[in-house]
Amino acid sequence: MSEYVSEIRDVIQLFLQREFPDCSIQEENNTDSYCFRLSGESQSYFVRVMYTAIENPEPHELISQFERLAVADTMRGLGDFPVVVTEYGCIFGSP
Repeated sequence: MSEYVSEIRDVIQLFLQREFPDCSIQEENNTDSYCFRLSGESQSYFVRVMYTAIENPEPHELISQFERLAVADTMRGLGDFPVVVTEYGCIFGSP
């Protein structure tokens, strides 16, 4: 696994932990995206970040990109319905 991939994964998890502090975060394997299932006492979420959505940014720029795309707000709004982060923004999707 490349250092870049590990850095990206760490930044995504940091973002999710900051936005959903009461949830446990579990990564799920996928060939074309980073997938995370979040479970809390009263709510669960699923987010899939497509590799194509993060091809260009440096890891330290990802949190700002996720904030601009309203990733956390979209996840909160949809609850346990899967959110897919693409280069164009957040869409509804499947895990």
